[in-house]
Amino acid sequence: MTGSIRPAPESGELAAMALVGGAATVAAVGMFGSRSPLFLVAALVGGIGLVFAARRPLLALIAMVAIEVSNVSGVLELHGNIPVFQASMALGLIAVLLALRDPQLRARLNAWTVICAGLLAFFLATQLVATIDSTNLAESLSSVRRTAIDMLFLLLILVLAQMTARPWTVAATIVAVLALLSVLTVIDYVVFGGANSFGGFSIVTTSSGELVTTPRYGGPLPDSNFWGRHLIMGLPLAAALLTRSLRTSDKRATSLVVLSILALLAGIYLTQSRGTFLAAGIAMVLWFIASERSVRRWGLAALPVVFASLFLPGIGNRLQDMFQQISQGEASGGHVDPSLLGRLAAQEQAAMMWSQRPYFGFGPGTFAGEVINFAGRVSTAVRQPNLEAHNLYLSLLAESGILGLIGWTAMIAGFMMIIILKITDQPRSPDRVLVAALAAAIVGWSISSAGLHLSYFRTFAVVLAMVAAVAPTWPVPAVTVRRLVRNAGIWLVAVALGGAIVWVFLAASSSSVYRASQRMTLMPAQPLNGWYAYALDVRSRIELLPTMARVLSDGQTPVTVEADTVRGLLTFTAAADSADQARDEVQRAAAVAGNRLGQANGYDQYLLQAVGSMEITQTRDHTASTIFVGVAVGVAGGLVIGMSMAALLGERRRKEPGSIAPPIGDRVSVE
Repeated sequence: MTGSIRPAPESGELAAMALVGGAATVAAVGMFGSRSPLFLVAALVGGIGLVFAARRPLLALIAMVAIEVSNVSGVLELHGNIPVFQASMALGLIAVLLALRDPQLRARLNAWTVICAGLLAFFLATQLVATIDSTNLAESLSSVRRTAIDMLFLLLILVLAQMTARPWTVAATIVAVLALLSVLTVIDYVVFGGANSFGGFSIVTTSSGELVTTPRYGGPLPDSNFWGRHLIMGLPLAAALLTRSLRTSDKRATSLVVLSILALLAGIYLTQSRGTFLAAGIAMVLWFIASERSVRRWGLAALPVVFASLFLPGIGNRLQDMFQQISQGEASGGHVDPSLLGRLAAQEQAAMMWSQRPYFGFGPGTFAGEVINFAGRVSTAVRQPNLEAHNLYLSLLAESGILGLIGWTAMIAGFMMIIILKITDQPRSPDRVLVAALAAAIVGWSISSAGLHLSYFRTFAVVLAMVAAVAPTWPVPAVTVRRLVRNAGIWLVAVALGGAIVWVFLAASSSSVYRASQRMTLMPAQPLNGWYAYALDVRSRIELLPTMARVLSDGQTPVTVEADTVRGLLTFTAAADSADQARDEVQRAAAVAGNRLGQANGYDQYLLQAVGSMEITQTRDHTASTIFVGVAVGVAGGLVIGMSMAALLGERRRKEPGSIAPPIGDRVSVE
């Protein structure tokens, strides 16, 4: 037995095919009855295919990856309870057990297999510990069970990827599936106008957004943001495949990969997800940096194309609108994109949950049940709170505390460390572009998860599992470890200095101000004509308060009036050089607003009534543009410092007498 796909089945295998195919058909009859002949045929073919693929590790690996990346199990759930994922897991388990009988395949498992399994077990252990004091033990145990299944799936893919030693094939499978599904979304949009879902593989999601230019496509997923997170991982993998095909002068492969990249870019655009746009750009920048010098030159050459894409409708204008709304915060009132408000409120709720149980959280899977206890206590109010935290890291903190976040960070950092060791140990490896793509995919997924929770983890697990297949030789040479420590020290210094640059820039471009805030509400002047209850109920008429905020605002003063339609509040806010000045500005604006209220509505209808006392705090005055420029300057400064220090230390080591140390990885060019 080898890792290849063998064409001819053995006689015993034919008997097993017949047995399993028949059993699958009988099970299908029991589940769907004889009135669904298509399902019966599919069950028969699936049973035969399971036996055929199980004896061929590479075919089993390709099948499992394709099934998971395409979300076949989720799509078929719309047509009945079809156990596609269970069959995929059974295929992987049987394939691993059969492959372990082959000494050649078994010999490819090494210490990295144990290390990766230990990382998965450590994260699972943190979730088990967080379950002990859960506020909903049944829900937490169910969540941990799902996590354990996902970890087992990851481990099966990891072992198969190691034994077959074909990481490029896995990468090609991921890219091909994502590209094909992206093509379906393009066809659905161009030809059918979003009316043809192709059986559930090209879903037009119900989510909306400000300034969107197309229907938002989620591919085989019901949410375009999660679909975009998958496409982010596929983009650097496709770039690595393109680099490889160009170096081997394979024109056919080059053409196919170029078409795949175009399809992925079109799929990313059709998600209309601003987080996807940003994370995809960051992932590609990281891929160029982590690859060889020749690849980085192509990255510089592609910068004009990247800047030009910002002028496409639905990209640049949506990103600008997002930054403006985030910078304005509550000042935008009812004009903020509802999706941004909902996510911000959910993240604030998760942060408050963590503050109450910082070490072990409320228990895995308990966020949805605790929302009712926190939705009304955070500063951002929404009428329909989200049942997910919309931030992976805040979700971990809320549900499993610091322990859970440490477990997740250790797992991801462990896989990233293996990638960095590979690049450090073998900087001239022909697989370096693929290793860099894996790093970019992991980082891109992680960045995108700052606005998403831990759904559809198994597609990300496929990318994590590929890390073991490209791991360096074991044991790692001592010189590689020393070089890694040196480079880590260089970049830690660079990060620290980059952060210092940001701090100095923001400190120099801002000033200390006092911010005064007073909450007020509209109260009926008197109960006339039985309309008092109607006038009192300002919250059910969501247009009233934003309109009043506009009417009562005085453009001649620096005071802003913010409308909270959920709580029925108007918040007057002013910033000044002193606390007394800020207080006076708010009081003056409130008095002017009271006069305007009488002029606009009549003296006997509404009065402004203060809710609570005035709050005065001291803060730094930062505009959104200042923060953006400061972060950009800090990142650029950190990169320049890090690359300069690496070049100088590498040059010094090469000049030392008797030194035979190879050049630093990022200075090596593979032509």
